[in-house]
Amino acid sequence: MDTVRLDIRVPEGWACWMELARTPRGTYAGLAELSHQGIARCALVITQQLSWEAAVQRATLRADHFVRQWVPQRSQGSDVSGTTVPGDA
Repeated sequence: MDTVRLDIRVPEGWACWMELARTPRGTYAGLAELSHQGIARCALVITQQLSWEAAVQRATLRADHFVRQWVPQRSQGSDVSGTTVPGDA
């Protein structure tokens, strides 16, 4: 199973890479990591998708969703040290 690492487009200040592999069944699955200002913030598991394009689209959608949830947390005056996790009460 060959693995390819690629970057996913995310808003400025964020970085996202994804490792994507073709499974023995011909589907694609992988892992993506989001970081904000150089600090890892989230790991995303990309479950089996029928095509390469679908797997990249799923990773991009999930990364975008995480960033949109994170930004309001930061703008509410939360500690920028990274101790707040989106969704925490």
